[in-house]
Amino acid sequence: MSLPSTMNAITLSTPQTYDLTNPPTSLTLTTLPLPTPSGSQLLIRIAATAITPYELSWPAPPSSPTPRIPAHDVAGTVISSASPPFKEGDEVFSLLPYDGQGGMAEYAICDVKFLAKLPKGVGFVEAASVPRAALTAWQACVGLREGEKVLVLGATGAVGKMAVQIARRGVGERGVVVAVGGVGCEGLRGLGASLVVNYKEVEGGRWEDVVKGGVEGGEVDVLVDCLGAEGLERGTRLVRSGGRVVTVGSPPPRWAKKGERGWEEVEEEGLRKKFFIVDESGEQLEEVARLIESGHLKTSVGLVVDGMTEEGVRGGYSRGLKGGLSGSVVVKIA
Repeated sequence: MSLPSTMNAITLSTPQTYDLTNPPTSLTLTTLPLPTPSGSQLLIRIAATAITPYELSWPAPPSSPTPRIPAHDVAGTVISSASPPFKEGDEVFSLLPYDGQGGMAEYAICDVKFLAKLPKGVGFVEAASVPRAALTAWQACVGLREGEKVLVLGATGAVGKMAVQIARRGVGERGVVVAVGGVGCEGLRGLGASLVVNYKEVEGGRWEDVVKGGVEGGEVDVLVDCLGAEGLERGTRLVRSGGRVVTVGSPPPRWAKKGERGWEEVEEEGLRKKFFIVDESGEQLEEVARLIESGHLKTSVGLVVDGMTEEGVRGGYSRGLKGGLSGSVVVKIA
């Protein structure tokens, strides 16, 4: 197959914090050399990529290439491969490592260990919405036990919706999954929630009182927090002594601890607590794909941007930063 020597990409010159009322103007349509895979890497023609809005304000890793290509959730087609089990023409999806280039481009390279084949019957746009949300939820719900009571905060976001579904599988029919969210709460029971609380509709905003009154004993065994800050603090008060708190909310809480091997669990005030940042994993994505194929895991796309234009991509990031969407913002590239 004849390949071009260059490709179009959206790039970010310097990470920064944006005024949420304005489009992020530093995102620029650029022409770059076509990336060249090596070793166990594959070249993928990107069909769609999902936006992680707050990525624009994250500091770039020291090894990060410049100019930086954002958006690391991708779905596309393998163009060149020297690494089984993938071959040219395979439709795949991945969470690309954050210390490398993202997927807001016509092509990207990806190591085989971060890649999985698309779930059967799922298109590129839908598939691109999955990797970060599903892997984050999957890793947050590790260790759930049959019959436990789990509270999911931020349950109407992309990660939260995945967490509700994966938590239900973890605690089984005897377990309890409490989901607290905003816009889109009405669909959470269908995803496995036992009790749904729309914090926007609770008088005085005291959603904790609704949770206390809705679960036996007024406490939960595990908190899966997708919000951070005040939400994390309020949710933690609902966890029983000896229970567990897992958060992916940004910024990291004061008690978060990072060791040589990554983020570590800490013990504080009778609770086991952990903050973490998602790890890329093709193996876990394969498990996620099987759940999607079997109908046990539903995806959520909140907004589709048709085409990789500066105006469209800037608008997509701006809309994502405002929040309130029922799923991921996905840019359709090809």
